[in-house]
Amino acid sequence: MNEPMRHMARCLDPVHIGAGGYQLGRVDMSIVREPATGIPKIPGTSLAGAVRAYAEMAKEEDASLPDLRIVFGDGGIEGRQGMLRFYDADVVLFPVISDQGTVWASTADRLNNWVYPSSGIKPATNDDKVIILRGLPNDKPVNLGWLLLETDTTASPVTSEQSSLQFVTRLVLVSDKLFHHLVNDNLEVRTSVRIDDTTGAAKSGQLFTYEAIPRGTVLGFEVAIDDRRGNGIQVDDVNRLLEKAFHGLKLLGIGGMGTRGFGRIELLRENGKA
Repeated sequence: MNEPMRHMARCLDPVHIGAGGYQLGRVDMSIVREPATGIPKIPGTSLAGAVRAYAEMAKEEDASLPDLRIVFGDGGIEGRQGMLRFYDADVVLFPVISDQGTVWASTADRLNNWVYPSSGIKPATNDDKVIILRGLPNDKPVNLGWLLLETDTTASPVTSEQSSLQFVTRLVLVSDKLFHHLVNDNLEVRTSVRIDDTTGAAKSGQLFTYEAIPRGTVLGFEVAIDDRRGNGIQVDDVNRLLEKAFHGLKLLGIGGMGTRGFGRIELLRENGKA
């Protein structure tokens, strides 16, 4: 099996991957979270399902693309296991509203793993402070949503030449504990009402709320290709198929609430552009 291919993507719309059912609490319809950290994610199964659907559309337009039953597997009687393995998409950079514009927040582990693999950024040790990495003055407090935090001046800023994400103009580093609160307190939350198909009016007592990963969030995920299961299919052909399928994520999106304008994500190249 080849080394997994690493991809980063930006949410063009809010993304809702429902946890299933209704619950009592902040919202009626919550989204999937990582059990260990409580941070929202996009499950690999959701990615695989959406990408396969868009791969089928690409195959109809280009018959030279490889057999989808071999690439993605066949859940029928044969139960063929496919070449691809999709891993969960994790939040790498999370946008938070501030009085100076949008600020992207992250942690040392997420930055070292996805954005600056050779920089060795040290984690924030103070839950009440932020480390300015780009775009904000070091001598002023930082407003992140409902929080006003002092800055920790022990770290050096990250220059734009070091960054692979040029659109991230303001970047701060926070502790893992604070990141959990920033993400979950600043998710997109909307209210809708169910419509009666017969009358076209709102159903009585059918008001509900739902949450989503906000637009501007940067995600990271991996896709592994097991060429041993390819029956002669070349890895380059699989990558060509994935490139066309990924384009569908930008046009039609992933997850629920698509009719309400949710779900579009775009993959970022190595230079941080779409």
